[in-house]
Amino acid sequence: ERVAHDQQVVPCEIELWFRNDPQARERARARVAGLVTANHGELLNQAVIETIAYHALLVRLPIGAVQEILRTAQPDTALVQCENIQFFRATGQMAGVVADGERTRDETALIGPGTPTGTPVVALFDGMPLQNHRRLTGRLVVDDPDNIQALYQVDERRHGTAMASLIVHDDLDARQPALSRPVYVRPILQPDARDWRTPRRETVSENTLVVDLLHRAVRHLFVAEGGEQAAAPDVCAANLSIGIADRLFEAALSPLARLVDWLSWHHKLLFIVSAGNHGDHLELETPKAGFPALTPIDRQGHILRKIAGDARLRRLLSPAEAVNALTIGAVHADISTANGVHGSFDPFTDSGLPSPINAQGMGYRRAIKPDLLHHGGKVVVKQRITTKPKAELEFCLGTLCPGQKAAAPGTVPGDTTASVYSRGTSNATALTSRAAAILYDVLQELRDEPGGEIIGTVPNAVWLKALLAHSAEWGAAEAPLERVLKTATNKAQFREYLTRLLGYGEVTPARVAECTLHRVTALGGGQLAADQAHVHRFPLPPTLAGRRGLRRLKVTLAWLTPVNPAHQAWRRADLWFTPTNDPLKLERQQADGRATRRGTLQHEILESERAAAYVDGDACQLNVSCRAEAGALEGEVPYALAITLEVAATIGVPIYEEVRTRIHAARIRVTPTE
Repeated sequence: ERVAHDQQVVPCEIELWFRNDPQARERARARVAGLVTANHGELLNQAVIETIAYHALLVRLPIGAVQEILRTAQPDTALVQCENIQFFRATGQMAGVVADGERTRDETALIGPGTPTGTPVVALFDGMPLQNHRRLTGRLVVDDPDNIQALYQVDERRHGTAMASLIVHDDLDARQPALSRPVYVRPILQPDARDWRTPRRETVSENTLVVDLLHRAVRHLFVAEGGEQAAAPDVCAANLSIGIADRLFEAALSPLARLVDWLSWHHKLLFIVSAGNHGDHLELETPKAGFPALTPIDRQGHILRKIAGDARLRRLLSPAEAVNALTIGAVHADISTANGVHGSFDPFTDSGLPSPINAQGMGYRRAIKPDLLHHGGKVVVKQRITTKPKAELEFCLGTLCPGQKAAAPGTVPGDTTASVYSRGTSNATALTSRAAAILYDVLQELRDEPGGEIIGTVPNAVWLKALLAHSAEWGAAEAPLERVLKTATNKAQFREYLTRLLGYGEVTPARVAECTLHRVTALGGGQLAADQAHVHRFPLPPTLAGRRGLRRLKVTLAWLTPVNPAHQAWRRADLWFTPTNDPLKLERQQADGRATRRGTLQHEILESERAAAYVDGDACQLNVSCRAEAGALEGEVPYALAITLEVAATIGVPIYEEVRTRIHAARIRVTPTE
C-alpha cells in the first residue's frame, strides 16, 4: 500500500527485551539505534515503563529496507537478527471507524437536565467529538493538550462524536434522559494523514507509541504536573471503544493490555474496553444456489456455525484481553423497527444472540472474555455475488438503520442536528460506560442509607465493576446456541465453549439500581491480604421456607489486581468466593464454574424450584478468600461483593422487607478470619 502511494518511509515500533538495569537498557537502545541508522532509518522516540516491563523505540525505516526484510523467508539482515529486539510492530493501528454516508435529522426535544453538574466520573479516550452538536453542547469536558483538534476537519469528527453521544444520551431513538454529569474527553485519535479518502479514517498517529500516549493521558487525569492541577481526579471509569486492528490476542498479553492492567490497579480506574469487531464477509458451508430458499431458522443455524467455527480468526483485539478491564461484546439488538438497507436481511430470528461481528474469547490464561454483553445494534447482511460455489454474506455496516442512532457531524458547515446509525462492540462499550455513570450516582445515594459507610471502604471503580456485572445473564441466547452448536464431542465442555461467545451474558443495569418486593440485593466489600478470608452472611426470608417455586441467587465478586510483569501468572492477587452452606438447595447455571475463577470477576447464578426447609435466622454464608498468585502480594486488595435473591412472583412471598430487616438487625456483616 505504501509503495503504491509513493511513501518512502515506514514508521514502526520496535519492542526491546526489557532489562531492569538502566545501563543495560541504554546499551540495547544504542545498539538498535545504530542498526536503524545503518539502514538509513531514523529514531524518533523511546518509551520505558518499568512497571509493565516495556521498552520500545519508535523508528522510521526506508521502505527499501523493509521490503528486503519481507522479501526472504529467512531474513538475514542484522536488524532482524539483533538479540535485543523482541517484536517489530506497525504503529498507528489503533483506530475507530464510523461509516460515512447518509445522515438523518435529529430535532427532537432533549430529555434530562439542561446543564450537567458536578465533576466527570467517566472518561472517554477516543477521537475529537463535535462539541457544538446540539446533543453535546455543554455536556463534555474536552481536554486536548496535544492540540489534536487542529488536525481535524469538522466532518471527520465521527467516532468521538458517536461514542460521546451514546454515553451521554443512549441510543437517540430510545429517548432517554441525558447524564446528569459531564463526560471527560481526551482525544487520542486523529485523521490518518495517509488516508486519501474523504473523510479520512481516525487513528492514533503513526508518530506516536500508543502505549506511551495512553500512559500519559491517564496520568494527566490524576497527577498534578508542571504547575497544572490533575485534569479529572474524580474519574473512576474510562471508556476505550477502540482497539489495535493488527493485534489479535493469541497467548501473551499485549503491551497495551499490560498497561491497562497496571493503570487500573495504580489509579483504581475501571477500564471499559470493546472486545473488537470482525466485519469481513462470511463464507458459509452451504451452496449459494439454495441459500435464498432456506428458512430463516436454517439460515441462522448456518451463520452461527460459521461464526463459531471461525474463532481463530475472530479473536479479541488488544487491549481487550486485559485482566483488570471489563471487556464488552455486543448483543445483536436495538430498538429500530425498519431496515433501510435494500436487499438485506436480519441473520438471526432468535433474540439476545451476540452480534455476528463480535470478537470472541477466551482471554489470558483462558479467563472469561468478553466479560459482558450490551446492546450493540442489529447487523443486517446481504448475499454476495461471487463465482464461488458456497454462499457468502457481507455485513452491512453503513449509516442507515437498523442500528443505534447517535450524533454525527453534518454534511454542510454549521449543521449540528445530524445523526447516523451504527453498530458494534464500540457502541456496546459506550452504553456500558453510560450505565457506569448512572450506577455511580446510585452508589452515592447508598452512602446515606443505613450501613452505607461500607461504600467508602472500597474504590468506586471496584463497586462499578461488580454492579455492572451483577445483572448479567445468558438469557434467551443460551437455547438457540445450544441447539445449533452443541455436539457429542463438545457437550462435556459446552458451558466453557459458550462463554467465549457470551461471557457472563447481557447486562440489564436497571436491575441492580433498585430492588422489588420479590428481588433484594445486598452489597458487601472490604480489603483482603494474602491468606485472609471474610465471611459474609445473607439472611433468608423465613416465609420462603418450605415453598416450591423458582428462586435464584446471584453472586458477583469483583476486584482489581496488582500485576507482576516478571511472572507468567501476571495477577498477584487471586480472590474467590465459596458457599459454606446451601440452605436453598440451589444448582449452578450458565457460565462454567472453573472459568469464573481465572480473571478478576467471579459471577455465578444458582437456582432451583425445590422446596427448602430452614428456620428463621438461617442464612446463605459465603467465604471470600485471597491468595498470592504471581509472587509476593504486598498490602491489601479491595473487593466488592453483590448478592441478589429473587423469587418468582407466583410464590407470593414479598421477600424484600424480610431480608432488609434481618440485614439491618445483624449490624456486623463481615467477619475477618485467618
